[in-house]
Amino acid sequence: MKTVHITTVHQRFDSRIFYKECLSLNEEFGDVTLIVADGKGDETVKGINIIDIGAFNSRIKRLLFASKRAVNKAASLKADIYHFHDPDLLIAAGKLCKYGKVIFDSHEDFPKLMLQRPYIPKILRNAFFRIATFAEKRTYKKLAAVVAATDNIKRKFEDYGQNKAVAVKNYPVIHVVNSSTHTDVQDHPFTACYVGGLTEIRGVREMITVCGQADCKLILAGPFDDETFFRQMQTLPGWKNTEYLGTVPHGELKEKVYRKSDIGLNMLLSAPNHTDAIPIKQLEYMSEELPVVATEHIKFCVEVTQKTHCGILVKPENIEECVRAVKFLKDNKQERTQMGINGKKAVKEEYNWDKEKEKLISLYKKLQNQVI
Repeated sequence: MKTVHITTVHQRFDSRIFYKECLSLNEEFGDVTLIVADGKGDETVKGINIIDIGAFNSRIKRLLFASKRAVNKAASLKADIYHFHDPDLLIAAGKLCKYGKVIFDSHEDFPKLMLQRPYIPKILRNAFFRIATFAEKRTYKKLAAVVAATDNIKRKFEDYGQNKAVAVKNYPVIHVVNSSTHTDVQDHPFTACYVGGLTEIRGVREMITVCGQADCKLILAGPFDDETFFRQMQTLPGWKNTEYLGTVPHGELKEKVYRKSDIGLNMLLSAPNHTDAIPIKQLEYMSEELPVVATEHIKFCVEVTQKTHCGILVKPENIEECVRAVKFLKDNKQERTQMGINGKKAVKEEYNWDKEKEKLISLYKKLQNQVI
């Protein structure tokens, strides 16, 4: 079975797309190609054929040109299954239905994202929400299936009438969980870390401020999408405690970030798309035996943190509360060690990719046999 995954937005080595889905499908079926748009050229990595359609230096150019180019390239490959990962491709990907079965991988609730995008003027956000919802509803009937990152996204497509939606959650790869972490770590200043996109809505300002007041070093690994916001963060008093690494390749996170950290921060602010999300960063911290300081604004974080006793829940906008949480973990090594052990155990037993990938493989087998 020949499979083509398509993204014009995500990095070629995106954790969900490349390291989880593509590698798992290649191991099961073979012949997996990934189309990207980053300008880094074609290559074959771990058996995955990566085809680069070139980089686009603005959001507008990507919207106007990248989708068409990616879909045309995908069509030329004559695959059995086309699996696309960007809402930008919702309309254009319909063309692929005449060549093979088409799957949309909904990483997030796309319409709800329109309600919180900083580059969309507030007065236009409801209009963009309606347009995005229309695009999903118009497209779903053409799709062979939808892969949803959460149960809520799955239910949304089922409400549309899409009875071929499957929830495949973005849990960590279990081989990472099995490796040693902090039992053999060298001494370092008490350090918190955050891995992911560095935006206002993800609590970056709060994390920098909290770590400054708690006298805690902060490692930030990820891209600043907004240069103005980046400059603002550098003026904060807490920036002197911050080590900014930029984007760190997935395979280097353990050595460059996790082994140098004592706790993980997941302080996302309240937003429409956050409430029912599953932040992979919290599970990755847990898998690396790091206790978490986690937001109360996300149901999954509340549920997991309370169930597994892997960290402390906070309201990210309450700086004093967050400082107390960080200081507690800093001053109480025995408690934070036990929280780390609890989190790692929970990921190993329940919140891991080995269980989720079986859902994806099962879906592909059904599509291959035309049962679905």
